[in-house]
Amino acid sequence: MKYIVEKLGAFGEGVARDNGKAVFIKGALPGETVEAKPTLEKKTFTVAKLIKVIEASPNRIKPKCAYFGVCGGCSLQHLKYEAQLELKKQTVEETIQKIGGLNVAISEVVASQKIFGYRNKLSFPVRGSKIGLYEENSHNVVDIDNCLLQREWNVKLIKALRAFMKDFNLRGYDEKRGDIRHIVAREKDSLCITLVTSSKIKIDKLIDYLSFEDFALYQNVNTKNNNVILGDEFCLLGGKGKFPDFHPASFYQVNDEIESRLYRDVLNEVEGRAVIDAYCGAGNLSLMMAKRADVVYGVEICKQAVDEAIERANRMHIYNAEFVCGDCKDELPRLTKRISGDATVVFDPPRKGVDESVLLAVRELAPKKLVYVSCNPATLARDLKILSDDYSVEKAIVYDMFPQTVWEEVMTVLYRK
Repeated sequence: MKYIVEKLGAFGEGVARDNGKAVFIKGALPGETVEAKPTLEKKTFTVAKLIKVIEASPNRIKPKCAYFGVCGGCSLQHLKYEAQLELKKQTVEETIQKIGGLNVAISEVVASQKIFGYRNKLSFPVRGSKIGLYEENSHNVVDIDNCLLQREWNVKLIKALRAFMKDFNLRGYDEKRGDIRHIVAREKDSLCITLVTSSKIKIDKLIDYLSFEDFALYQNVNTKNNNVILGDEFCLLGGKGKFPDFHPASFYQVNDEIESRLYRDVLNEVEGRAVIDAYCGAGNLSLMMAKRADVVYGVEICKQAVDEAIERANRMHIYNAEFVCGDCKDELPRLTKRISGDATVVFDPPRKGVDESVLLAVRELAPKKLVYVSCNPATLARDLKILSDDYSVEKAIVYDMFPQTVWEEVMTVLYRK
């Protein structure tokens, strides 16, 4: 069938209409006339497979990655970068309006200088002899040699792990049996590599296969039959050169350049005597904000991250930052009783957003300003709606933390009415 594509959907698929019913076509772009074959018919929508582009969009380009269209790691490589930024702006504005019922205009879209090779972290599943990324909406792993979103060291890491597994007769985990579940790595001051295994097997010989100058190798054991990547148990096996000064479980943004700009913007919004930094991770932002307030309270559920934050605060001689290990929904109601409304509350939650009990506690505290950093416009919109009786959104900026993908980071600044 022939379709005219109207727009892009939330996951980067082209959206056309057939007698008023939405038709989702992966790989199609707005303005294009395409031939597509319906593969799934529902009452309210149809999913169709792209067969041929009859009239191409001027924004269509050739993807750089050989795995594009098969691997589910990114979905916008066929779209010019300027058009990607416009798409993300529209997506955030439409999502906030549709879910939150609020008309919020995005004042700026911050582009990433690097649109490939920007990620400081990788997390690749290992299944059988395959190392790579999942196909879209699948548990099948696409075997890859290089992910173009990652830094160049991902090539050497994949190659080393393959050789190690072959020499020691180890297999990837297939949800029932196998030895290696995931390879996770992050580069900050040096490289932190974590091999996730299904049992406590001996893997320290992998160090001999790794040719990086500065790295540490951890083993993480995850015995549970689920799709959670990391277990609770970490063991440092060794490494070479300078070891990283962060724990492998600690949260950091994946794009260093955009993180710096985002954190600078958040820092400029801090007002009042006190700051609550909810979902603070390893305390990067908390320690920056300590220079702008009398006291900063960082709340984080990951104990390793809290320990790291406390250690870094001591090392930097910052004594007005207090870190609390716990769930925000339990800890924030307690913290709000210790400070007055002369405060800024900063939210940077995971994709599921802020728990409603946390929002209610903050409304009771009534701080003059809220800064909400979100990686999920849908949950951001939901939470803004809850806050809208007491707070108005005065500023909203989109940051392209994840080029070539449909994901974005958003900062909204809210003032008490």
